[in-house]
Amino acid sequence: MDQKSYRSRLGEDLRSARRTAGQTQAALAGRVRVSLPTVRTAERGQGLLATYMSLADGLDMEIGGRPLPPGASLGERLAAVRRRRRIGRRILARMANVSPTTVAAIERTSGGQVASMARIAAALGVHLRLVPRGAGASYWADTATSSAHHGWETPPEVLERLYRVVDGRFGLDPCAAARRGPRANVRARVRFTAEDDGLTLPWIAPSVFVNPPYGRSLAAWVAKAREEARSGRAGVVIALVPARPDTKWWFQHIADIADVWLLRGRLAFGDGSRPAPFPSALIGWSASDEHRARMRVEFPKAWHIPAKPPPPAGERELAAD
Repeated sequence: MDQKSYRSRLGEDLRSARRTAGQTQAALAGRVRVSLPTVRTAERGQGLLATYMSLADGLDMEIGGRPLPPGASLGERLAAVRRRRRIGRRILARMANVSPTTVAAIERTSGGQVASMARIAAALGVHLRLVPRGAGASYWADTATSSAHHGWETPPEVLERLYRVVDGRFGLDPCAAARRGPRANVRARVRFTAEDDGLTLPWIAPSVFVNPPYGRSLAAWVAKAREEARSGRAGVVIALVPARPDTKWWFQHIADIADVWLLRGRLAFGDGSRPAPFPSALIGWSASDEHRARMRVEFPKAWHIPAKPPPPAGERELAAD
């Protein structure tokens, strides 16, 4: 998995804020007393975090995000999110593809590089944007997309089998019913709830489990799962969805693209008192041969429809022509 494939919106936000303020790059550079190349670097989402924040301040803007708690500095606020998610600095460093020293520097002094800070925030499930000064977390109050489960919580016996497929637990559950407690029934290192809005955040994890809402947003979640696996931000992405091969989203994002395991019978969701009125399938994007072998052991009665292998490089080039 290529953690570096994540690109934040902070550079684009800075450019947009400057243009909205009617300033040229040279004018902003003179106002903040930095060089013109420094402004250009910041507008690419690169360079020193301290410089970026000075430029934002010169435009009456600041870095905000959901779900950042109050704090004296951006680093302190990110540290609070990390502790709330019960993630150690070394684990976070591996997730974000940075050094533990970098994590510590950003948390203690808000120092380091913009790109490193953005990857750390993304790994924590923090959606960073440039917002008007003083807007803070309230700026995001009405932007979340609900990821409630509508009562279709994953049966524990299915989860237990899947844990053995991914070495004990998932790296991320992007549509969790709760961050912790009994309702956080998926064993995952990081959980995004409706407050986090997992549809808008990058999924940076070696393994992801998705039991998306079975309402009108289902197609968006399936498309997101495919994209996060394709981009390399996520390793393997496994989703539990209704088996609906007649739908547009199935043909666009699953058929021939992902491995499909059609489950025999009807699953009993929620409290397990009665079976669902529809068949279910487990979908695997970017599944390895090892994942497939383990799925055969854990779900021996499932009908496996493998993903179509990509054509050889030469054939891909001919198709592109």
